[in-house]
Amino acid sequence: MIQSFNINNKWKKRGISFVPTVHKVLSRPTPGKVSILNDDSIAIEVGGIELGQGLWTKVKRMVAFALRKLWSDQNQDLLERIRVIQADTLSVVQGGWTTGSTTSESSCEAVRQACNILVDRLKPGKEQFEEKQGNMSWDELILKAQMIGVDLSAREYYVPGPSGTYLNYGAAASEVEIDLLTGATTILRCDLIYDCGQSLNPAVDLGQVGAGCYL
Repeated sequence: MIQSFNINNKWKKRGISFVPTVHKVLSRPTPGKVSILNDDSIAIEVGGIELGQGLWTKVKRMVAFALRKLWSDQNQDLLERIRVIQADTLSVVQGGWTTGSTTSESSCEAVRQACNILVDRLKPGKEQFEEKQGNMSWDELILKAQMIGVDLSAREYYVPGPSGTYLNYGAAASEVEIDLLTGATTILRCDLIYDCGQSLNPAVDLGQVGAGCYL
């Protein structure tokens, strides 16, 4: 189609380029801290910085997912209770740098492990209470935990194992049109294929990959 267009047009020409890529990913040790406050809200601290890559959105969703496991039907909506606090080197030590497209997954795993600690602390009291009075809400659970002296803050330092090093695959194909008289260039189409494994947040990841096409 491009060859035919170029033959039949003297002052406008089209071109196409296809570029595959293989990127080696190296995850790094990353800290994460999850705290349940007196107002039943949840505060997260991670070593990474929000640069528009959706890091905070992803860690919030991971915490909501991990803490909902306290209920067998996972019907507790905790996302609106969660906020991310911009950490510093005293509150979250060994934060490291934010780069290489690995900070999100490492931070999410760190807060997931921290949530597992909180779940283990909260579960015994929840089960004892529900044996006597039936199902309890998040607010009731946290109030009960405060009364019996449960530690509601957990920190974890995620250290990746052998699976922390892997290959990412992708490809891009772009079609452009150039006006030979004015030099104007138009991107007619750009198709991307990216293997991100199990996406932490498909909407965020799709937007990030799409934005990368125009950088």
